[in-house]
Amino acid sequence: MSVSNYLSEFARENKISEELALRILKEAFTTIYRKKVGKDYDNIEIEVGKKINLYQVKTIVENVTDEIKEITLDEAKNYSKSKKLEIGDNVLVPLTLDDYGRQFAQILKQVLKQKVSEIHKDVIYNEYKNKIGELVFGKVKSKVERKNPGYYISLEPKDVEAFLPMNFVAPDEEFERGEIIKAILVNVYPADSNEESQLILSRTTEEFVRQLLLMNIPEISDGTFVIKAIARKPGEVSKVVLSSNNDAIDPVSVTVGKQGLRIKPIRAELGSERLELIRWNDDPKILIKNAIAASRVLKNRVPEIYHIDMNWEEKTASVVVPNEFVAPLIGKKGSHQRMIEKVTDWHIVFVPYSDYEVKIAEKQKEVDQILGIADENAEVEFIEEESIPITMLPFSKKQLKILKNAGFEDVAEIIEFSIEELANKCEISLDDAMEIWKVIEDNVEIEETE
Repeated sequence: MSVSNYLSEFARENKISEELALRILKEAFTTIYRKKVGKDYDNIEIEVGKKINLYQVKTIVENVTDEIKEITLDEAKNYSKSKKLEIGDNVLVPLTLDDYGRQFAQILKQVLKQKVSEIHKDVIYNEYKNKIGELVFGKVKSKVERKNPGYYISLEPKDVEAFLPMNFVAPDEEFERGEIIKAILVNVYPADSNEESQLILSRTTEEFVRQLLLMNIPEISDGTFVIKAIARKPGEVSKVVLSSNNDAIDPVSVTVGKQGLRIKPIRAELGSERLELIRWNDDPKILIKNAIAASRVLKNRVPEIYHIDMNWEEKTASVVVPNEFVAPLIGKKGSHQRMIEKVTDWHIVFVPYSDYEVKIAEKQKEVDQILGIADENAEVEFIEEESIPITMLPFSKKQLKILKNAGFEDVAEIIEFSIEELANKCEISLDDAMEIWKVIEDNVEIEETE
């Protein structure tokens, strides 16, 4: 086979240009040359025509100190037709393949393979370095169980090999050879890296869930719906907060689809992992309620929320729930609680209702003392006036705003509520409700009636 035909076939087999194939061939000969004479030498010249001609470039000197790079004038005349040779000139000394030893062909094959591999790694790096975070498709080639267990994946459509580590796979996932899978490209190593695989994939990132939603839900891909936050515990649950740019369209129900048809392929991809969709709300209290309501932590029951106390300065929400929900909502080592905190951006404290009941009873006793109630069935009324607008009392601006937002106009309306009812109606803590009662106690005379 002629050299030109060999280069063409070599280029075709390795999916490279003939120009690049020629460069690789020359680099291969240079590498073999250095292995023979020393790594510090590169005085070789390769001519490729109908056949390959190799030359050793030597400089003419008076006294030779390095036989690899230097030659005397008399000896140089054997390799040049020029009659004007002088000290300092270079001459080409022909080399033959025999100069490389009997194993030349095998060594050349190995070096060519290595050079092609290096070129491919550069191509892969340049092609994929800007695709980190994207969803890719691939076919499972093999599974390895050695020190770094995982799956080798052939990415479509170019048959580029990537690696999916086992710790980047959900605990209950298992793939067979030839199976088509989706994953996120999470890392691309350069050609000179010591890493065994250049492309690293993952199915455990939050971005994996995001990309599945983008791929399957048109309203998300076109911007009608926005993914506000995602929290994920692979293999167990993913929480996704959705908002809608169109108030007439509910993002959760539309994403789920009729009889769950639209969300079905996403849930199938996630296997046993629950996918909880949460409606976004600008009011943090409502958002927290939505996030907790979407949590199916106890036999698919929806957690009842008795009360939420918001500490706006510390950005902490104390949420009163049934006793049996406290531990599941917190989760193992606080894992579920941290997920709710991530999607709401608030610190959450779950309070069992039994503890809240005790606090209610204590606060109610204080209110009863303020009212002077001894008999549980007794009623109270004002002595001074029949009607007292809330603006007549020295409530703080914040308290007045709370009372007005709750619909209160008159103090008489407030005393009809228990401490728990007042806290819930005003959406404030029991302590804040008590402060309102103390203002009433200091400024209004109330007596018990039969």
